[in-house]
Formats: sequence, C-alpha cells, structure tokens
Amino acid sequence: MGGLSVSLRDYARFARLYLKEGNYNGEQILSREWIRDSLDMSADYSKPGSNYDAYNAIGYGYQWWMPDGQEGEFMAIGVYGQWIYVNPSKQVIIVKTGADPNFMEKGYELKHVAFFRAVADKI
Repeated sequence: MGGLSVSLRDYARFARLYLKEGNYNGEQILSREWIRDSLDMSADYSKPGSNYDAYNAIGYGYQWWMPDGQEGEFMAIGVYGQWIYVNPSKQVIIVKTGADPNFMEKGYELKHVAFFRAVADKI
C-alpha cells in the first residue's frame, strides 16, 4: 500500500473486489482463480508462524497477509500502520490509515488483527 494516493473509499472498493472474488457490479474484473491463488498460503514458507519470528506471525499470499483462524480473513498492510482488513465470513471490510511510529513494535500486526476481529464481531 506504499506510495499510493488513494481515498479510504477506494481502498474499500478494492477490498470489495476481492471479497466478491473479482466481481464488481456483476462484471468479472479479475478471475476467481487469480483471487484464490493470491490468497493461497499452502506453501510452508507462507504459513502463519513460519520461521518462528515476529515478522512471520501472519501468513502471506500475493501481497495479502492472512492470520491464523477459520474466518478466511486477509489484509493489506502498509508501512506505518495502514490496513485493509477483509473478513469474508462476516462480510466486513475495515480500512485504517495513519502514521504510527510504533509500527515495528513486537506483536503489532497481531494486536491489529485482534482489534479488527472484535469490531467485526460487533457489526
């Protein structure tokens, strides 16, 4: 998400395109196969917890990060604390922008995942 000048609404629209498996207003913009492949973390190196360090607490696809869990969530994470969080099981999209100087703090990503899950559970 670095280097882009995009509105919150545009980030949400992009997330919605993925949430709807590449379909936008009835038109298939991206193939469903591409969407599935981009969210695939079946390779050992891309699974949550690989390499046992703080930077691998969340799994990784093609520019998408995926936490452990059963909800199929995925996220785009930008430097300094920008987020696009998508929870398909709850049909929730959360976009967060900002400049957080503590973005390198240990457990930073997992704290955000917990926060986004709490919000999604209440919607």
